[in-house]
Amino acid sequence: MPLKVSFACGGFELLKRKTGIFGKAFLFAFFLLTSFTFSRASTLENIPLNSWVYQAVDELYAQGFFPRLHKNVRPYQRGEIASYLTETDERIRDKKLNPSPHQLWLLDKLKDEFMWEMEALGREPKANIVKYGINPFFYLTQNRIDTSWTRGTLEIDGAFQLKDRLILKDKIIIDTRAEKDPNLYAREWENDLSGIMDQGYLKLYFKPISIFFGRDYLRWGPGQKDFLLLSGFAPPFDMLKLEAGTGWFRFLFFATSLDEKTISDTLHKRYLSGHRINIKPKPYLEFGASEVVLYGGAGRSWELYYLNPILLYYGEEFNQKGDDNPLWSFDFSFTGIRDVELYGELLIDDFQYDFKTEPHQIGFKLGANYANFFGLEGGLLNLEYQRINNWVYGQNRAWNLYTYHDIGMGSSLGPDADQISLFSHYHLSHDFQMSFSLSYKRKGEGKIGVQPPRVPKHEKFPSGVVEYTKSAQLLLLYQPDANFHLLGKMGFNRVDNSLNRQDRDEDNLYFQVRLKYSFWQEWWL
Repeated sequence: MPLKVSFACGGFELLKRKTGIFGKAFLFAFFLLTSFTFSRASTLENIPLNSWVYQAVDELYAQGFFPRLHKNVRPYQRGEIASYLTETDERIRDKKLNPSPHQLWLLDKLKDEFMWEMEALGREPKANIVKYGINPFFYLTQNRIDTSWTRGTLEIDGAFQLKDRLILKDKIIIDTRAEKDPNLYAREWENDLSGIMDQGYLKLYFKPISIFFGRDYLRWGPGQKDFLLLSGFAPPFDMLKLEAGTGWFRFLFFATSLDEKTISDTLHKRYLSGHRINIKPKPYLEFGASEVVLYGGAGRSWELYYLNPILLYYGEEFNQKGDDNPLWSFDFSFTGIRDVELYGELLIDDFQYDFKTEPHQIGFKLGANYANFFGLEGGLLNLEYQRINNWVYGQNRAWNLYTYHDIGMGSSLGPDADQISLFSHYHLSHDFQMSFSLSYKRKGEGKIGVQPPRVPKHEKFPSGVVEYTKSAQLLLLYQPDANFHLLGKMGFNRVDNSLNRQDRDEDNLYFQVRLKYSFWQEWWL
């Protein structure tokens, strides 16, 4: 990912006064970076989940581009997207593709972002690559809940890639408002500062197998804003990850140690393992099946059977007479209709094989992307509904709750909730994009918590006093190329029965301005 510098109009001087030395460091970093070259060619590097690249790829994918992409397995590799862009260029030159103007705008920005990866893929012999950067960025924001106005973040980011076989990657984040981001799990220093190693990994690649060891995020399954099984919203995992496959087939496995829990003065260790099969029998059809298991307890350590990538964890839990927390997920994506992507996911928490002991704790999602909707060239319309029943992500043992540092590893909705959302995106020109979104959410009193010995049947959904949230948001983005982003966002939320308290109603009008630029220093050896 390119190094990013982002600062809000009028916010820089205020942040400098509030943070003293930190503000001066940002100013120094800005002038230092203005002398850097714009290049980024570590083909094995993972693209961070918050990158603008994913939305651009989603939009083009719905229109039939990148047919070899396994879309529902994230993060993507930089070299992977670069290879698809190279193939697209070849198809355009051979007149097998005739992109519309707005499609060319998106392709142009993606090629700007991955220009050096595209060059590196065609270079023989393969080059060794060293790159680094410093990333200061600022937000100007205001709403009823958050009155801090500014937020400053300093990222120190670097990578070394040995040909196309090995990469070492590190990213350090220093933040003045880390509490705003659940991904950033860090202790507060002095003067409101917090710091964390957000990424740090070694990856070996021997086609068709890659071996990953270190810290990064995981996201499995389809969706625009939310994801049911592994969402990437919790802090990054310190994990071992294996990935194998090529063409239509891909297999993934990971294992990680989660945060420990002290319950009744006893320390309980916690572990998570997961695997996934992803197949594309046709360029327009993708299926995925995933299984994860959360286990642990007092005096318990790694279980070798949960470290076996190809065993069915649900069966092993039953045979080993354990009481662990396995979850299954099945998802699909279909683009066989022109300019349309249909997708869905089913989540099953602790499948009841006798179908009568207790109800299945399930969640599901159905969604559609419709490009060039109603003849509006350059537009994308997304409609999505998801529901998560009560007791999903929970378990009867407190150390087996589906959380990491008290943040849910699945959907941001949590259990006992549903939501319908509408998102519309339109390219006004090559440089300007406008987005508008509406959503309606119902949230019952259920939380990720300890279940009763037997989950009751025929519960009301949502349960108890229901919180209702209506949201609307307008966003305008100026992005002339991959490096420059000027974003303005304005929105309104109406919450009835806030925090599931009867007649506690809240309104929130908010806005945010963000300006960022991307810099890198890089050498090819």
